Amino acid sequence: MAAVTDKELFSALRSGDYSNVYWFYGHDIDSVEKCAKQLVKKIVGKDGEAYNLHSFQGDGLDVGELMDSCEMLPFFAERQCCTVCDINAEQLSAEDNKALLSLVADLPKETVLIFYNTSADICGGKKVPTPKNKKLLDAVAKHGTSCCFEPKTPAELSKTICSRAAKLGCSIQPQNAAYLAELYNSNMVMLSNELEKLASYANGGEITREIIDMLSADQLSSTIFDLSKAIALFDTKKALRLMDELFLQKTEPISLLYAVTSSLLDMYRARTALNAGKYVDDIIRDFAYPKNREFLVKNAVRDVRSIPAGRLRRCVMIAAETDRIMKSSSGDQQVILQEAVVKMAAAPRN
Repeated sequence: MAAVTDKELFSALRSGDYSNVYWFYGHDIDSVEKCAKQLVKKIVGKDGEAYNLHSFQGDGLDVGELMDSCEMLPFFAERQCCTVCDINAEQLSAEDNKALLSLVADLPKETVLIFYNTSADICGGKKVPTPKNKKLLDAVAKHGTSCCFEPKTPAELSKTICSRAAKLGCSIQPQNAAYLAELYNSNMVMLSNELEKLASYANGGEITREIIDMLSADQLSSTIFDLSKAIALFDTKKALRLMDELFLQKTEPISLLYAVTSSLLDMYRARTALNAGKYVDDIIRDFAYPKNREFLVKNAVRDVRSIPAGRLRRCVMIAAETDRIMKSSSGDQQVILQEAVVKMAAAPRN
């Protein structure tokens, strides 16, 4: 099916036109994760996950074990599914990459293999995938389907927000839905949580601009950037205080982690760009920042001049590891995130 847009992908899935292999990636992490989960349910069904779903993490992936799982026959079903979360071909050996390319090209017809990335960056901070990831991605597109999910503009999200509000028993005008989306930088993970809070307050009525300003316009994006900056500047006390404020606003830990990671990446890109003699316009162009997110670049360039690139890189690595822990642990996610923030704030300068 090749490389497709999200609309083309959803159209194919609705019609039951399935590929043997998929790769979902991009900055819209919420859509990546939801699409992967929905596809698994379509392939094996809710009751078949215990028998016909084999899940792997990209970090420390045992390619041989993945290949063995893909060769298994489904248990009393037409198909089985194997998923790999956060694969990064740059971290694999040449032998493992060769084996993956062979696997992708010759999957059993009863197996659907799904790669999806929620934290591992296959572009290595650049605009396009790194060489090894591109080679594997091209193979997936050739023998199956790849889809890059990028954040939608506030105007594009307006219809989705209005629809979700209606399902929650209330209403919102399109212009106010777009305003809400802009306030949360088109982050659907955070928007979903915030919409539930606003709908509860509206109590079956309309979510007005006044309600949004009263409950949401605490400038969440600014608070998150301040949190990320406090982490980068070793100000643990301020970082924990800001995080507590966000928790009081009922921000989910995993949503907050995604937002902080995104903010740290903005800062890291800005710092490395400045080191290379680049500036705001270069960063916006090279990393394809949409118009509604250009202010993030300007803020990052303004505030990272005293922060070493190595320190920001270390913070991003801790954030990625925290994402893995949250998804594989039954521990309290709020505590896990608090511990991660302390680790980031204590990370070496270089």
